[in-house]
Amino acid sequence: MNEILAAIMSRRSIRKFANEPVTDGEMEAILQAGSFAPTARNTQAWYIMALLGPERIRALDAQVREASKVPGFDRYRDLVSSPSYSINYQNAHLFVVVGVDPAVSPCPVQDGSLVLGNILLAAHAMGLGACWVNQLGAIADEPLFRKYLTGLGFPATHSIIGSAAIGRVEGEPPRAAPRKHGQINVLR
Repeated sequence: MNEILAAIMSRRSIRKFANEPVTDGEMEAILQAGSFAPTARNTQAWYIMALLGPERIRALDAQVREASKVPGFDRYRDLVSSPSYSINYQNAHLFVVVGVDPAVSPCPVQDGSLVLGNILLAAHAMGLGACWVNQLGAIADEPLFRKYLTGLGFPATHSIIGSAAIGRVEGEPPRAAPRKHGQINVLR
């Protein structure tokens, strides 16, 4: 089977990471793969912010916990308020946030999703694990959280499309769930 197809079919969301660093070289390759995602009209209106290392990610955790106290953050409140909660599933050493400028891209959600898809596949192809994380999008416009992000260099004009925790896999990756039948329709 083709290597790319094999990677697509074997990639899984990893939520259990070994407490081992991701190297700068691995991070750079993953981010570069994200930058090669197709975008509508080749606008490349995306922005990728990478937080490398436990200290940076713990600071993000603290900001997410604070923002989750604001009314309107009900969707993830129970998850985030748990003492064991961590945006990086405790040990992922790389956390990536992808945003897109909706004033530039005609399809910001699709563009950012493709960037994150490339990032997830690149991590897997390099023997790392990754998991898409949704919490940041829900709080992206909370004023104090947005101020924190822009203080890190994330553009105020960009909508957060998604983020990913990336690190070394601990244990065996989960098996693929059976594919649903009837979800593909070929017309000839």
